[in-house]
Amino acid sequence: MQKEADRLLKLPIYVFAQLDKLKAKEYAKGVDLIDLGMGNPDIPPPPEVIDSLVESLKNPENHRYPSFEGAPEFKQAVSDWCKKQYNINIDPEHEVVTLIGSKEGVVHFAFAYINPGDITLVPMPAYPAHFRGTILAGGDPYILPTTSHRGFMPDLKIIDPAIAQKAKMMILSYPTNPTASFATKEFFKEAVDFCKKYDIILVHDFAYAEIYFGDEKPISMLSIPGAKDICIEFHTTSKTFGMPGWRCGFAVGKRELIESLRKIKTNLDYGLFTAVQKAAITALQLGNGYIDNVRKTYEKRMHLFVDGMNSLGWNIEKTKGTMYVWLPVPSGFDSTEFCMYLLEKTGVVVSPGVAFGDLGEGYIRVAMVAPEARIIEAVDRIKKAGICFK
Repeated sequence: MQKEADRLLKLPIYVFAQLDKLKAKEYAKGVDLIDLGMGNPDIPPPPEVIDSLVESLKNPENHRYPSFEGAPEFKQAVSDWCKKQYNINIDPEHEVVTLIGSKEGVVHFAFAYINPGDITLVPMPAYPAHFRGTILAGGDPYILPTTSHRGFMPDLKIIDPAIAQKAKMMILSYPTNPTASFATKEFFKEAVDFCKKYDIILVHDFAYAEIYFGDEKPISMLSIPGAKDICIEFHTTSKTFGMPGWRCGFAVGKRELIESLRKIKTNLDYGLFTAVQKAAITALQLGNGYIDNVRKTYEKRMHLFVDGMNSLGWNIEKTKGTMYVWLPVPSGFDSTEFCMYLLEKTGVVVSPGVAFGDLGEGYIRVAMVAPEARIIEAVDRIKKAGICFK
C-alpha cells in the first residue's frame, strides 16, 4: 500500500472528524445531543432566496456547466454589495472571483502563491483552513501568538525582521473564529503598513462581516487606504444569509491576486452552480431586515448562554459578534478531555480549543447554532451534571 502524500502526513489531527465519530456513536445509542460544536448556521435563508433558487432550477440552461468567470450579474451584485455595506469600490470584471464557499477560496489561494518552504504569518488560535492551506501547499505557517490581553490581535512589532523578510503572506480574520474578537482600525492600518514594508500579501477572511451586535460594525480590510495594493478579502453567504450548504462565496481585492486565484480555480473546478449564483444575487440585493433579525437572534442566544455559564462560576464577557463563545476549561482537563466529558455527561457537543491550533489549548468554542430553548437546556444539563468552573 502506497503512503499518502507528505502534504497530508504533515497535517495535524483533524479534531472535528474525531468528534463526528463520537457523535455518531451517541446518536446510535439514542442520546439526545445538543450540538453546539460546528459553526453550522441553523437560521434558514430568506424566503425570497429560496424562491429564486427554485425558479432558477426550472431553467435548463442553469444546469449546464457555469462560466469559469462567474455570472457577470453575480459579480456586479457583489460589487454593489461591497459599496453599500463597506463603502469600498470593487471592479466587478477584474476584482471579483466567485467561490464554492470561502473556505475553498482561502485554501486554494495558498496554492496560487505558496511554494514548498515558503512562510505565511498566521495568528493563533485560528480557523484551521488558515494554517492548513499553507501546509497543504508545502509551506510553513509561522505562528503569531494572540491572547485576550491584546484582544486576540497579534503584536506585529515583535516579529523578527528576518522572518518578515521571508514571509510571503499574512492571513488575518476579524471578527475572528474561534475567539469572537474584533480588530481595531488602527491594527488594520498597522497590518497594511507592515505588509507593504515587507512585500507580503495580506489575506483577510471576512466570513463574519455581518454578524455583529451593537454599533461597532466590523471593518473591511479594503476600507484601509492603500490596502487594495496588497490585499485579497474573502466573503461568504453562509453566515450572512444562512446558506452554508449552498457553498457560495466570493473574493475581492487586488486585480493580480484575484487573477491568480481564478487561474488556480480554472484548473481545479468548474465554478459555482449558476442557479445558486442567481439566488445569491437575490440575497445580496435584499434590504437589511433579514440580517438585522439574524444578528438579534445570535445576540439573544449568546446572552442566554453567557449568563448561564457565568452563574456556574465562569467569568465570560459578552461577545461583540460572530456566533461563538470562547471560554476556558475548568482545572483538571485539557480542552479535548473536557469536550468528551461534556458529551458523555450532558450530551452537549462543543469544540476543543486545540482544534484551532496549539495556542487554543485550555479553551472550548461554543457555537450559538440552536434555538433559545436548546441553549437554555444545554446550560441546565451542565448545571444538573454538577459541572462548574473552578
